[in-house]
Amino acid sequence: MPQPQTLDVEALTDLLKAFNDTTEKLQRSHERLQARVADLSRELEVKNRELERKDRLAVLGEMAACLAHEIRNPLGGLELFATLLERDLAGDPEKLKLLGKIRAGLRGLNGIVEDMLTYTGNISPVKKPCDLQVVCEEALALAERESQEKSIVVQRLYAQPRVELTADAAMLQRAILNVVLNAVQAMDRTGTLTLSTSVETANGKRSVRLSVSDTGTGISAEARQRLFTPFYTGKSKGTGLGLAIAHRILESHGGSIEGTNNPDRGATFTLRLPLGLGLSNGHGQAPSGGRTAQSAGTGV
Repeated sequence: MPQPQTLDVEALTDLLKAFNDTTEKLQRSHERLQARVADLSRELEVKNRELERKDRLAVLGEMAACLAHEIRNPLGGLELFATLLERDLAGDPEKLKLLGKIRAGLRGLNGIVEDMLTYTGNISPVKKPCDLQVVCEEALALAERESQEKSIVVQRLYAQPRVELTADAAMLQRAILNVVLNAVQAMDRTGTLTLSTSVETANGKRSVRLSVSDTGTGISAEARQRLFTPFYTGKSKGTGLGLAIAHRILESHGGSIEGTNNPDRGATFTLRLPLGLGLSNGHGQAPSGGRTAQSAGTGV
């Protein structure tokens, strides 16, 4: 009579443990694959949006070039006639004042055309070493008339030692100017405009941060969603291209720009630019993140 087989509990336990271990490994592998698929899907979505954006920019660029040609020709003629008329009205201050308003309107139209061409055109920065403080001061000088008209107090909190970075100084000046003008326009007859710079390190990468703060009305919920959308503006005047152009310029430098409301009043726009190798503070050492009040006064 055959003997009944003895159940090897230890072997069965080992088998179940190996099965559970394999199942857990497969589960972890599955989760990692799912996470990777999700990451790739997000990257693909971003790339697709960027491709769509570039396609739209290309179409807008062609349209802007055609519009610029059609608008600039009559603008040039109007400017010429205004110059001739100015000579005839040399002895009539009141009419010259009206003519001045007409010429200001012509300059405004030309500025809109220039902004359209800048935004839709190919932005290819020519990067060279530049002093961020110098670029900021040049932008402030260009905004001086607007700030003085509103009696805006300007505070400068620049990092010391001075920050030198590699960028297209002219483009960077344009971006900073647009952000500064946006801040000035957000304030009423008085207010405070503050520019501050610092050097940050995150994930082993160093970057320079420029903050432009105002004491204006802040950013509305609607505007927050469309801050850098071209042709969107919550102001009574302007083309809505200033911040969009600044965004494109920062993007072309591998940087970023964001806008947030201040805890008390107004808003702050933060511009970040990468700091590469070989950059110094002019004395062969890396610039520190410290800051000091450079100056403060009415106007820029």
